[in-house]
Amino acid sequence: MQSPDERDRWTNELTGRIAGSSVQAGSIAGGVHITAPGAPALPAPAQLPPSGLFANRRSELRQLAALAERPGPVVLTGPGGVGKTTLALRWLHEIKDGYEGQLFIDLRGFSGTGPLPPDEPLERFLRALGAAPESIPAAAEEQSALFRSMTTGRRLVVMLDNAVSAAQVRPLLPGAGPSLVVVTSRHRLTGLVVDGARFLDVAPLGEPGALELLERLIGAERIGAERDHARSLVELCGTLPLAVCASGARLAARRRWPIARAVAELGDEARRLSALRTGEGDISVSAVFNTSYQALGEEEAAAYRLLGVHPGPDLGVAAAAALIGTDEEHAARVLDGLVDASLLLEGPGDRYHFHDLVRLHARDASRAAEPERGAAFERLAGWYLATAVAADLTLMPGRWHLGERYAAPPDDRFPSRGAALEWLDRERPNLAAVAREAHATGLHAVAWQLAEAMWPLFLQRKHYASWIRMYELGRAAAGSCGDPRAEARMLEGLGVAHLNLQDFGAATGHYETALALERESGHRLGEASALEGLGVAALATGAPSRAVELFALARDVHVSLGRPRGIALMDRHIGEALSMAGRHDEADATLAGVLEQFPRRDEPYHHARTLTCLGEARLRAGRLDEAAAALRESLAVARETDAPHVAAGALRELARIAERRGDPAAERPLLEQALALYADLGSPQAAQVSERLAELPGAPPGEPPGEPPGEPPGASPGDAAP
Repeated sequence: MQSPDERDRWTNELTGRIAGSSVQAGSIAGGVHITAPGAPALPAPAQLPPSGLFANRRSELRQLAALAERPGPVVLTGPGGVGKTTLALRWLHEIKDGYEGQLFIDLRGFSGTGPLPPDEPLERFLRALGAAPESIPAAAEEQSALFRSMTTGRRLVVMLDNAVSAAQVRPLLPGAGPSLVVVTSRHRLTGLVVDGARFLDVAPLGEPGALELLERLIGAERIGAERDHARSLVELCGTLPLAVCASGARLAARRRWPIARAVAELGDEARRLSALRTGEGDISVSAVFNTSYQALGEEEAAAYRLLGVHPGPDLGVAAAAALIGTDEEHAARVLDGLVDASLLLEGPGDRYHFHDLVRLHARDASRAAEPERGAAFERLAGWYLATAVAADLTLMPGRWHLGERYAAPPDDRFPSRGAALEWLDRERPNLAAVAREAHATGLHAVAWQLAEAMWPLFLQRKHYASWIRMYELGRAAAGSCGDPRAEARMLEGLGVAHLNLQDFGAATGHYETALALERESGHRLGEASALEGLGVAALATGAPSRAVELFALARDVHVSLGRPRGIALMDRHIGEALSMAGRHDEADATLAGVLEQFPRRDEPYHHARTLTCLGEARLRAGRLDEAAAALRESLAVARETDAPHVAAGALRELARIAERRGDPAAERPLLEQALALYADLGSPQAAQVSERLAELPGAPPGEPPGEPPGEPPGASPGDAAP
């Protein structure tokens, strides 16, 4: 794997003249708000989905308005399918203009796939509110504290759908202020009483409301012609909105059917399937779904069963095509048919998902369809892995891999790096769910290879908790299939995660275990990765001489394997470590040699990155003119090749040269340019640059201090890293 190749990612030092206060910290829990010139303004979050088909509930809407007059969460409770989410969304859409933004999350408390861990919704909320990925803590407790800090005093709507417990909700409550929190759950969540919660029990619609909903589905004329049969139909549905919609959708698609026919079928199913009642009153929801399922054509019924195999929260057309075993055009038609039957829900961006109760029904149907179930999951897992590998190759074509899928010629399914990264981010919950299911069903190699392919996402978007869970799962899967090289690769990925989190003890432990596995299995390239990681940890903990030794050992491996690129990258690490150890002449000679290995035409990124390292080394040595020349060249190459982080780093180092020369007039424009780039990237260095700008003579009054540096000193793992 390859980790960020910018020195500043590991810098936690203050150099030059410091005017005023300066704070250094390893981590921050709480709200740090930075105003930076040139920072792009994020739109206010507007995450509420559409409310869907709505009928009656006028009394409940009035009750909700009354409950919202007092502070504390508003909790809607009731059985699955009763319409809690639709009611809450209808109400919130009516009042949302009185709030500055809306946050929404489905906590998946009753999805059958396990509720969301608290870090998932917290991370999504923090990003929506403008927190940079690098500034989001890994621990859920710290994320919760930061969320409270960022929401204190703000007027936001926060909707927490499908909560399973008060403990799941409590970390997601915003800070003190006028925000409105709305929770839906099948459980009463009485534990939230201490948080000031008020409760609304949502009951089935009753006959008038259910008839109104049915009328919206099939039309007033058909209701008027068979009113008694319509009453019977909604009674058989228990006046549950989800069941009424499922039955009404069948009738809407069959204009010539009398309502009496649906009543007869459902009545028979209700008698025959009485054991499948939900346990929530006298509602035979399974009977309703069974009649809808049995009314499907053979092709759609088979697709419904196979979609029940999908372990994740949603899917796109391509994944459905792989699962069903067909092409995308055909899969889209089948999905539309299931949507028309109200057995599948369509979301934005051609995404599809089940209602929780329908998912359980589809899953039950799929269990009766062996061996097609197992074959379908293998197709699905294979598609996710192949697509993740394609995204990885698009994002990081130069890094080495273990997974067998990388041997195939790369395809062109992603038109750009941005598209590949966005796919990985969007599919992250599905990739994790597929990896878990693969490990549980014996497809261990697929599980760890999915972790390997997700590396660029974790590197660039962080997602620390998800990163660690995925690589721990990959490690277990690699152990289950007896593959020490794969297990070491997972450990090396965990090592980088813990380096990012500044847990150097854990990182070193992972790298040491990986090194032993790599050596036992005779995997020399992996051995170099583990040694490099140990070198980075040593440099980050203030041991540059030990880091030089470790990088030199990794370099020896690349020499033995005939990998000139790896040799050059280790030389660059060595040059940085020598510079930090005060061995300036050796550092300069080493880094100048690396430049020759990364010609500007063939390796422009690494050429620019090495020039920056050389400029930093010469700055430490006090050779300011030579440092400035190297940094100006780095800046030019970085701009040519669209490497904004490298360009920002070069600008920042040029500003340090101006600071060393006592020239604030030259320092300020360099820092302002660097700040604009860092802010656009969401980089934590933006805070440090902003703080330095505030210290310069003539700084605008009231400009806030920046966030304390949060990165340790040292190099970052390069090409040979996991």
